[in-house]
Amino acid sequence: MSSEEVRSLYLIAGTDGAKIDATRARLRARAEGDGGAAALQVFEPSEGRGAPDHEALLAAIPAMSLTESRRYLLIDGVERWRDRQLKAVAAALDDLPPDLTVVLIARAKAPAKLARAVKAAKGEIHTFEAPKARDMPPVLVGDAKRLGFRLEPAAARVLVERMGANPVRLGHELERLALWAGENGEVTTADLDAMVADTSEAAVWALSDALLERDPARALDVAERLISQGENVTGLIYGLASRLRKACTALAQLEDGVPPKQVESSLGMHPYAARQLVGRLRETELGELRGAAAALADLEVWCRGGADYGDELALTLTLLRSAAS
Repeated sequence: MSSEEVRSLYLIAGTDGAKIDATRARLRARAEGDGGAAALQVFEPSEGRGAPDHEALLAAIPAMSLTESRRYLLIDGVERWRDRQLKAVAAALDDLPPDLTVVLIARAKAPAKLARAVKAAKGEIHTFEAPKARDMPPVLVGDAKRLGFRLEPAAARVLVERMGANPVRLGHELERLALWAGENGEVTTADLDAMVADTSEAAVWALSDALLERDPARALDVAERLISQGENVTGLIYGLASRLRKACTALAQLEDGVPPKQVESSLGMHPYAARQLVGRLRETELGELRGAAAALADLEVWCRGGADYGDELALTLTLLRSAAS
């Protein structure tokens, strides 16, 4: 792509963090190739908290370039902006300097105000949505074949249920399984039970157990350890909230006298995961479980821009509230 082909305005949005990060890396390389490190200015939440500084962005848009190279402004996390911030930035996109490229990144659905402003300014919008969990098993089976081994379809479904639909994480797991299976080998559900590190389920239940046992210190310790290992707060919220909602449904049925086997089959989960869930509910109170689920629902709202807290602070406040409820 030549410099003449670069547009003044881009909006990149969606849930596929890997593709968004790759696009961001290409932009950085392009900017540094055009004018060195000084050609790119990045605006993003400080230490993952809050929102990008929209006032600093507004001040940077009309700034004069001190070199002949093109300037690039990258703003990551625009989904966290509130209405007044979105309105101010949208208005500034109407008349961008000719030597400037602005790249807005929303790690979720693009805010409607920004999407309309980008379209009106004849900018480009690129959306990268992560594959849905239900679509991933056949993809994994095909990827395993290309890696030289056979992945049992049922095992592919178990992988997605246990590890989530993140393509990067699943890709790394397939590479590990390829080494284990060897050329023309096979991986079955029985193999996975023996060797797959069930990080997603471990995270969910370690946190939920700490909440139900009224142990905020342990909950915070588990959360901090997972985040330090690279776990995403939004991913933890989704997994934990989904599991707690299913647990509420299961426990309500058990208290109504529904046989455990029937409860397991009603949850729409892999039989192994359903058995594990129902087995963990023997000493749990339904009111406590619903309280924890309600706290997670609030956290989902906070992390979508419903509060000024950063994601990690919001998670800490929620864990303390849930453990004390």
